[in-house]
Amino acid sequence: MSAPTYSFSKKEALTVGWQRFKERPLFLIGLFLLTTILSGITGFVADQVNAGAVGVALNLIDFAVQIILSMGITLIVLRVYDHVDTDYGDLLEPIHLFWKYLAMSILVLAIVLIGFVLFIVPGIIAGIALSFTSYLIIDRNLGPVEAIQESMRMTHGHRWNLFIFGLSIFLLNIIGALFLGFGLLVTIPISALAIVHVYRWLSHPPHERGITVSVVSKTTSVIALVFLLGVAALFAISVGDTGPAPAVPEARDIQRRADLVDVKLGAELYRDANGVYPETLDDLVPDYLDVVPTDPLTGEPYYYTIYADGTDYEVCTILETESDFGGEYCEFGLELGSGVTPEIDFGAADTEPLPIELTP
Repeated sequence: MSAPTYSFSKKEALTVGWQRFKERPLFLIGLFLLTTILSGITGFVADQVNAGAVGVALNLIDFAVQIILSMGITLIVLRVYDHVDTDYGDLLEPIHLFWKYLAMSILVLAIVLIGFVLFIVPGIIAGIALSFTSYLIIDRNLGPVEAIQESMRMTHGHRWNLFIFGLSIFLLNIIGALFLGFGLLVTIPISALAIVHVYRWLSHPPHERGITVSVVSKTTSVIALVFLLGVAALFAISVGDTGPAPAVPEARDIQRRADLVDVKLGAELYRDANGVYPETLDDLVPDYLDVVPTDPLTGEPYYYTIYADGTDYEVCTILETESDFGGEYCEFGLELGSGVTPEIDFGAADTEPLPIELTP
């Protein structure tokens, strides 16, 4: 009968993570706030210019910054766990390992993606087996291939326990997110330190005080995996079905009325400046409207017609919740028959449609 395979204690890892966090809470919270802000700034700048050579350059810079911050966080968390003096300046210390880290990231991503193509589960196994490659490059200065091989060796025989541990970390951060997101300032550092504890344990496993992973734990983790995959599938389906339209007809009609009021206001401002109403809705952009509004269900522009050499117009839509006049609802440049420009009612989007008989 073979001896049982011992593994790390998930409870011990989280306990040690909490203890290390309590030793330097403000420093760790500041670390994750600082890196989040820096990452957000570069990402925002790159998103603002997403075309041409400048856009490509900014996106490459953003990508490089994300890698450098990831490397720096890994080094600092390792040092906090090991009780080694460290400060925010250490974020840039491992920059000489940039190309190794980049090559490792590309290789790991390729392996995991291939695994996901092969019915998802191999991708999850690959992700677990390669979960410590970044630590091995920062901590031991290994090459990309060496780090991959060593991570696979370290995690061999512990992957079930690592999967269950990953679920525990996931649930911990879900709890942190429930406190308006502020709880993540505590749960993320604790999680990072707990992962370092597991990394240190797997580097030199003290078998005599390890634990065994029971059949019950393995079964529970399989059920959890199936559940998470099901939730992910439902989420993907719901996102795929979600278009620009509001969920219910009433909400879409409210949007249509509001859009027509915006058009009416823009048309009046255009007439004040040019003496006539615009020939098309495109003429209102960008001085009077940011964009030409479109129907929230079909995505098509509203029906716009200009009359009498630009002295009158109508813009119409079809409401889903109205039956009079076939649901047609319009706004006009002039009150029919009055010959005068009407006062604009900014609350018109919440009123019932005017009972006006439309002429062909």
